[in-house]
Amino acid sequence: MNISLSSVSSPEVIQLFSEYDDFIIDFLGNDSMYYTRYSENENINYVWLAYFDDAPIACAAYRVKSPGVGEVKRVFVKEAYRGRGVSKLLLAKIEEHAKRRGDSLLHLSTRVTLEPAVTLYRRFGYNETLRGGLYVEMEKKLL
Repeated sequence: MNISLSSVSSPEVIQLFSEYDDFIIDFLGNDSMYYTRYSENENINYVWLAYFDDAPIACAAYRVKSPGVGEVKRVFVKEAYRGRGVSKLLLAKIEEHAKRRGDSLLHLSTRVTLEPAVTLYRRFGYNETLRGGLYVEMEKKLL
């Protein structure tokens, strides 16, 4: 497996973001009306892709939230590759990048019903800062 930084506008990134959106919309069912598909308005700064046999299988994005604070966005692994630690490798890339930028904190938001994601983030050192409605906010202090 190979992980590399990619352009936010690359066809591979756009395809994975679309697959992520499709997954979330399907997962949400009736609540999908509250979900917004990817657009450039998300102001994502960086995206890492994971490749297996030269095919993109996963992505994770980073954007600046505020001075010294980065935000993890759009962590997605294709179903056939889940459970292999790919998300952890992508999160590590984002964390390395955030530390190089001088960020002291990483933030993320996810659905409370995406329990595998919440569990992954907890295991990776993120702590809940807010749980309300359909979402949970989490942060990780960077040393």
